[in-house]
Amino acid sequence: MSPSQPWAYGLDEIRLQGGAEGFSREALSELLENVPLAISVTLGPHQQFAFANRLFRSALSVPDEDIVGRTVSEVMGEKYTHELWTLRGKVFQTGEPQELKDHPLVLTPGTTTYWDIKFLPVRDGGDEISGILALAAHVTERVKARGEAELKAREVALHNERLALAVEATEMGLWEWNVQTGETFWSDRQKDIFGLPRSEPATYEFWYSAIHPDDREHVASSVGSLSDPRSGGQIQIEHRVVRPDGEIRWILSRGRMLYEIINGELKPARVLGTIIDITERRRNEEIRQLLVQELNHRVKNLFAMTSGMIAMTARTAETPKQMAAALRGRIDALARAHELIRPAITGSEPTDEETTVEKIVEAILAPHVNQDAPSPITLEGPPVRIGPKAATILTLVLHELATNALKYGALSVPEGRLRIAWIRGVMLTLTWQEENGPATQGVPSTEGFGSKLVHRSVTDQLGGAIAYDWRAEGLQVRIDLPLNQLKA
Repeated sequence: MSPSQPWAYGLDEIRLQGGAEGFSREALSELLENVPLAISVTLGPHQQFAFANRLFRSALSVPDEDIVGRTVSEVMGEKYTHELWTLRGKVFQTGEPQELKDHPLVLTPGTTTYWDIKFLPVRDGGDEISGILALAAHVTERVKARGEAELKAREVALHNERLALAVEATEMGLWEWNVQTGETFWSDRQKDIFGLPRSEPATYEFWYSAIHPDDREHVASSVGSLSDPRSGGQIQIEHRVVRPDGEIRWILSRGRMLYEIINGELKPARVLGTIIDITERRRNEEIRQLLVQELNHRVKNLFAMTSGMIAMTARTAETPKQMAAALRGRIDALARAHELIRPAITGSEPTDEETTVEKIVEAILAPHVNQDAPSPITLEGPPVRIGPKAATILTLVLHELATNALKYGALSVPEGRLRIAWIRGVMLTLTWQEENGPATQGVPSTEGFGSKLVHRSVTDQLGGAIAYDWRAEGLQVRIDLPLNQLKA
């Protein structure tokens, strides 16, 4: 019998000697010879074998040899480990049983087998220890199976650790919903995105209530459709959630339904899914869309302003050369004004220099002033210094007002007049007053993109207020800006 084979290999039955009646001494000897345990009895201080059954001898590769009378050292030599000698010594010294589990032995060259070994003292009629009964079970397959299981467990743990790191790196939330029991699992990141404390249990009711009211019906319907196996069992939805503190977040949610066969039919079992917070991406997309709108608006305005300046210059120029020089100067001034508002359009940082309200107004209106004729524009106000951010936003607002005045208002006709005045009190109040322009038709029925841009810039970015008064004699605009915002 090879020691690498299972310890009960080849043992199908115990057959007693023919003619033996009852359970005789010979029958007992026959039984011990064939049991699936390696058994030996050694006697005396030199530990001479008094008995060694077939499995014991087979393990030593001497199944047919008689080793009775020989010592353990003679039979096993270097095969017998230090641990086994130590345990044998303890049995003689203490009279107590000793044992080893999963003990490795190299009984044949190049092959390691594993054994559970137990040593029991053998006492004589005077209760003195006269020998040792050794019992050994061949457990190599068990040790190998456990080793493979431990290796697999380590591989699974490593895989899970890598997966956890990947999930953490992507800031992805994980969720699971058992359709049949209603049991819900959310990862910590999932709870963070929804604003649910990590110590709180996730429930279907909380998830449903957290969906933005405008998105709730669509999301619930999409998830509900997964119950039908014909749906394909997968969804991907972008929608909003409302956290308990009222903050609105955008998420990308993916889910897959797992089905099981019940009574021959596919039934929904549970949904596994992930979510990613895409709020910043959505905001960036909105900003990019707004930027495209602003750029389109600027291009249209530049064409309109250029056309208006050509018409205005043609009315006063006496020669083509004079017209070219005046028009070039106005276009250069328009380019300088456009450079001032570039940070507001592109979202880049403004220059780190303070300026004054007067300089901003002069720079914006320079393209509309004819140096060779009386100016239709009047400026009134004290020196008021203004920081780079506030200057950029005010420049954008005044540029929009000037563009509209050139296209539709006082600057579109020769007799038109424009008066800009500002005072510094509790707030900076700037008044834009147009006169002698085309008659206004009252409050416009719709608000154009430019007006929305001006309103958002004043209110959202500077915390101020802007009011339009569509008078018959000309548009009046009042802008109020908090003084603490002017330093920005």
